[in-house]
Amino acid sequence: MLGDPVLPDFGIYHVWPQDGIESFHPEDRDKVDGWIPSDYVFERFEYDGEYYHVRYGERLTFRIKPVMWLEIPDEGLRIGDQVEVLSNNMQNDPLIAQIVDMRYSTIHKAIEYTLEDNDMPIEKGYLASEFVRLTQREHLRPRDVPAPKPKFLDQSDLLGLDDDLQGP
Repeated sequence: MLGDPVLPDFGIYHVWPQDGIESFHPEDRDKVDGWIPSDYVFERFEYDGEYYHVRYGERLTFRIKPVMWLEIPDEGLRIGDQVEVLSNNMQNDPLIAQIVDMRYSTIHKAIEYTLEDNDMPIEKGYLASEFVRLTQREHLRPRDVPAPKPKFLDQSDLLGLDDDLQGP
């Protein structure tokens, strides 16, 4: 038996699930029309033992049973991140924009990002190498060493403490 999957992970549902609509949680079945199958890059962020909890930015969340999933390497970018497009030897117009879509490109074998500048989508798709993320994300790793228990001072610990504080 395999252990729980390592999450979050990213990927696409490029085929319709073998069990059809029954693969989706009953409350989420009306949400997935037009989203699956597709090249949208989803994030699986939780597994409850029966369903993966999946999201696409803040636009869509749904639950789906384990089905065919093509995992895509995480490039550290998310929908909503602010980025600076690099000039790249004047091939791009340098600008500050926001990621609004993430789709997998079979041509580039990488995620292609749609950016938006001043609420206007930019027609060109960008690869991660063409810009720098400006959005800062604080992500702390779990503690791997237990925190020490505090030592409470008693009367015997206080003996001679005043002498140490006063100095020579």
